[in-house]
Amino acid sequence: MRMQLFLRSIVLLLAVANVCHADVYSINVNSVGIGNNWRPGDVTPLHVTVTSKASEPTQAWLQWEVPDADGDLVLWGRAITIAPMGSTQTWLYAPTQGWNTGGTVWTLRLRDLVDNIPSGELGLTRFSPQSVGALAVSNRSGLITIFGTRRLGLSGYLPTTPEVKHENTRIVSGLQASGLPDSWPSYQSLEALVWADATPEFTFGQEQAIEDWVHRGGHFIISLPSIGGPWALGSQNAPLLHLTEGVQPTVTQLPLQTLVSILGTTTIEQEMNVTVRVFGNIQDTWYPDVSPILWLEDGTVIAVQKTYGFGAVTVIGIDLTNGQLASLGLPETAFFWNRILGKRTETPSAFTLQALQKEDRLSPSIPTVAVLPAGKMIAQAIAMSTTAGGKLGTAFLLIIAYWLIGGPLGVYVLHKPKTRQWSWVFFVATACVFTVVTWVLATSTSRVSIPLQHVSVIDHVYGGNGQRVTGWFSLFLPQFGNSEIDVEGSTNNLLLPWSPPDASMTPDFIDKREVSVNLDQVPHSFDQPSRATSANFSYNWIGGIEHPYYDSLIRIASEQIPKANQQQLQGAIVNNASSTIRDVTVIWVTDERETEQSNGSVLRNMYAWRVPTWPSGETIDFSSLRANATSTFANAVKSRYRIEDRFGTSNLSSKNWRSKMEMLSLYSHLTPPVYRKKAGAKQGPASHHAIREGGRVLDMSMWFSRPCIIVMGFMQNAPIPVEISRDGVDIIESQGTTMVRWVYPLEQSK
Repeated sequence: MRMQLFLRSIVLLLAVANVCHADVYSINVNSVGIGNNWRPGDVTPLHVTVTSKASEPTQAWLQWEVPDADGDLVLWGRAITIAPMGSTQTWLYAPTQGWNTGGTVWTLRLRDLVDNIPSGELGLTRFSPQSVGALAVSNRSGLITIFGTRRLGLSGYLPTTPEVKHENTRIVSGLQASGLPDSWPSYQSLEALVWADATPEFTFGQEQAIEDWVHRGGHFIISLPSIGGPWALGSQNAPLLHLTEGVQPTVTQLPLQTLVSILGTTTIEQEMNVTVRVFGNIQDTWYPDVSPILWLEDGTVIAVQKTYGFGAVTVIGIDLTNGQLASLGLPETAFFWNRILGKRTETPSAFTLQALQKEDRLSPSIPTVAVLPAGKMIAQAIAMSTTAGGKLGTAFLLIIAYWLIGGPLGVYVLHKPKTRQWSWVFFVATACVFTVVTWVLATSTSRVSIPLQHVSVIDHVYGGNGQRVTGWFSLFLPQFGNSEIDVEGSTNNLLLPWSPPDASMTPDFIDKREVSVNLDQVPHSFDQPSRATSANFSYNWIGGIEHPYYDSLIRIASEQIPKANQQQLQGAIVNNASSTIRDVTVIWVTDERETEQSNGSVLRNMYAWRVPTWPSGETIDFSSLRANATSTFANAVKSRYRIEDRFGTSNLSSKNWRSKMEMLSLYSHLTPPVYRKKAGAKQGPASHHAIREGGRVLDMSMWFSRPCIIVMGFMQNAPIPVEISRDGVDIIESQGTTMVRWVYPLEQSK
């Protein structure tokens, strides 16, 4: 009786302590995603405020508990110092699941931090995106954020009815610098980050995060104001100095009529001067990493794009927040922003579509469709369905044997009266024997010939340092317990658990476990629960590939520097890898702008050629590739990527899989759907619609707005190009598909 009273007292004291902590500390979720917009399946940032009533500062651990595809609970957290009698704000992030919705409930837990070890509980809150007003972005839509009060003419990318674009875009505006996360993985959902009239004041963490994101492929766009100089370009005090270094405009006054040639098609009769920043003339000598992207008829450069790592910074000298421009309908989305973002799409307004409908010029034809399901494509390529087949088959036979011996066979043997008294001994002995056998099977090490299956995309920009590898892999973990998985290289590289889209249909493991991830640094390792089966990961890596299989990949042939001369490419490149590169595509983006910027035309005159195989050590001579009407990029896209998906096909063929990977790379410049027809015609022209589901990290859109050479190809049955280790031991055997993408920037000469 005394023991019961003692236990009840302990329980009561714990309950009182928890209530007291709940009164002292409170947790509030400010936003899910950037600007309270998030995409299920992507890395999602979470902005949190912790409020304390304590009189002393508190060292605490804040964790966001997100289940993974196996049902294990991953605790994405970081240490924080909570100010006494005040509030402390911080950012967390986690890879959410593709099947999460606005109603998905997550837990935020505040724990005491003792000797850097989380213990106890100081507070807890459960929330859903809907509970904080967050909006989910479809995996079929893009996402652009604008920091400032205006939309700068980007509204044309918003959805329309009917939808006539390959892809619409969610435009989130009205944001301020305080809404910027302090880690680069949090920006991965963004197609572009546009800075309008918000004050560019950043914390050190925010600056580092933006620079890292751009270096890894992000696109940061600045519209310079007409008054003042908050960006201080050209000075050592400039915000985001590393991104804008080398960009130094001069202030001038220009007639608005002269700017219309780059802003839109509106005719302006009134005379009006506007203050703009100009960056020189198209005929000037330009730095290798800075290229003019918009210029007037007299060659005055109004916008430049600076390559920074594998991403870009675009600086626009026109104040696009100018209300006078907005009143004139400028800038026009497709006319202006397509050239900034590297898109090829028309953006008719709802009014234009209604007018076409009334004039019987809106096409009723249903386009053929090609869906580009990036997640399913990756899952198909890295699947290791037979990995644990032997052990699972043995377990199945073991269960059948246990059922037979413990059931029908046991009853048959013990049915005689003299043996029934031994039935309990028989069944206990049977259970013990099969328990031991099961334990031996569970603790034994399985063997597979290739423990790692991968898909990797290598990007290399000539003149840059190192390569970027974006990849996914499935790794067989032979034992039960936990395995530390590491991606070698810089600590700023990213390794995350990855969930295939259909993982929601598979049951969770019974032995659910917890994994803690410290977000004070970008996670490049993961303590993965292992159960003698495979686990899936994604990674984003930058460094110098040292694997001898790849050597130095694509190199310029001796003294044959690529260049453009009189409508013809010259120069040569050599396959320096130890294996054949197949299905090679060579694309030349010229320095000549397309004369007709309508009806979904390409931004510049472009050409494309196909090389079926490129053996190791052999060269591709650019002078042998003829630029003519048959080799235009538009023709190549029409003939190569008009894939039509049909119902009833489970997995893609190898050919279609590679074609769709190319389409994900070139998505922004695939042929747009056709939505106009001749008045009175019963049917519209043939049309094709490519629908992208994820895979935006593979889009090479920024290179279509500047002259360059793009070379793409595939290496099959190739080892993973980066070092992956398990419990400190490098994985030696790996196999998969590597896509190689090599870019050679060319000089803008016109």
